[in-house]
Amino acid sequence: MSTSKSTTPTFKGDIAPAVQAKIVEFSEVVMKTGAFARSTGSTLVLKEVEVFRRDKDGKVQARVIYTAPVHDDMLNISGNMHGGCAVYLIDICSSMALAVLGMATDKPWNFVSQAINTVYHAPAPLNAQLEIVNTTLSFGSRTVSATTEIWDVTHNRLCVSAVHNKMKPSDPKPQAKL
Repeated sequence: MSTSKSTTPTFKGDIAPAVQAKIVEFSEVVMKTGAFARSTGSTLVLKEVEVFRRDKDGKVQARVIYTAPVHDDMLNISGNMHGGCAVYLIDICSSMALAVLGMATDKPWNFVSQAINTVYHAPAPLNAQLEIVNTTLSFGSRTVSATTEIWDVTHNRLCVSAVHNKMKPSDPKPQAKL
């Protein structure tokens, strides 16, 4: 397993240079320094970030694309990417799309996972190059959601698709005085 090379992603849409820098910095922190699954997160490369207006309703949305190779630490006993690894990729990559939309629109973007509904379509074998496409669906004040498609671009097939729902975290309850 090798760690990713630092590359500059392609930015599309109305994203201020200061926000672009914030997005790249946040992505680096989340993907490279997280304690959980660092060997997988550190191989993710931020390829493209886009903010756009959805045709149907004119609402601002975001799309974030990451790439990564399938390596040994990601495999199940059959030699393909483990389903749990796929959900980890969905969690952190779709969360980045939601964070990008919050950063680009100057809205809060600190949410916690509520549900990740996942469909497995095809295996992703060792050394396959993955493209993880994450697109926001909705961005309310209490709940947000995004879709993810994990593509094996080496073998030209969709491996996993998902919808990730997140919600505003609860405020801490006041401590009782004794």
